[in-house]
Amino acid sequence: MADGDLDPPPALGTIACPALFLDFDGTLVELAPSPSQIVVPDYLSGALQRKAAQLDGRLALISGRFVADVRSHLPDCAVVVSGSHGAEITSPQGSPVGEKEVPRIGDAVLAQARDYASRTDGLLLEEKALGLGLHYRNCEDRRDEIHRFAQGLAQEHGLHLRDGKMLFELATTDADKGVGVRAIMEQSPFAGASPIFVGDDTTDEDGFAAVNDLGGFGVLVGERRKTLARYRLRDVAAVHQWLELE
Repeated sequence: MADGDLDPPPALGTIACPALFLDFDGTLVELAPSPSQIVVPDYLSGALQRKAAQLDGRLALISGRFVADVRSHLPDCAVVVSGSHGAEITSPQGSPVGEKEVPRIGDAVLAQARDYASRTDGLLLEEKALGLGLHYRNCEDRRDEIHRFAQGLAQEHGLHLRDGKMLFELATTDADKGVGVRAIMEQSPFAGASPIFVGDDTTDEDGFAAVNDLGGFGVLVGERRKTLARYRLRDVAAVHQWLELE
């Protein structure tokens, strides 16, 4: 696991048969105070569509957001999308890939989370199809308290808890981004390609591990830290430049 600075990745055009797996928040779009406040560049949807075409379809978005949320921000981008940390996978046309039905988050869980968030200044509750997120960026001093609440909710309702960037997430499934990568790599046109995962969050480490195992490499976005990625890009703008999206 690397813990020093990392070099930028080689030019995409020099890599034989690449398959791109791209995180969304913090990788393709800048992080915002809340998930609903992100600003998506006007050119991004079309640019990703063109990049996918250049790669014969070997481009997938891998996000912690649910699929419908990702697609709402990129309405003209027909690519593979994996949402809810690998629990959902859809084809470029938007149809589900796989027959496994994933349980939705329960009303009782949402009710408890809403009540807690309403009583915790600065805490932002993000409601997802298969779980929820507790964003504590604006109340970082209460992190431990919020973590205890999240742990209790997970234990009471049999949910899976993961730690993200200024975020605790609860989900009905233990799927992760690596699960999504592996499932997509079994399908055409990805099978046999060299997988590259680009992401910024600790939850992207599962994606880095998967591409490493499959003979590819990971690219960390943002500040240096311990990571399974082999390369690093400094920020979202550097990602767009490396992908030649603009």
